[in-house]
Amino acid sequence: ALRDLMKRFVQDMIRGKQYAVVVENSCTEPCKLSLSPNLQYLQLEVAGVTHDIPLRNVKDICPGKLLENGSTPIILDDLCNTLVLRNN
Repeated sequence: ALRDLMKRFVQDMIRGKQYAVVVENSCTEPCKLSLSPNLQYLQLEVAGVTHDIPLRNVKDICPGKLLENGSTPIILDDLCNTLVLRNN
């Protein structure tokens, strides 16, 4: 059961999903988030530009207001998720 759920999740993410990304001025921009076929990168496509985010650079994913501590450029709500990257 878990294996099938993971397989379906990975397949869905390779196809990509539409999300709204919150930008610095607290507005949202539509984007497509997908997983590269080799499972090495998150690919965030915004305004026709694709940004490759190596999964090895993802430090944490914080749900909701968990990260709201002054280091975020906007006010977060319970529907937000924040991707925290390593500072390489």
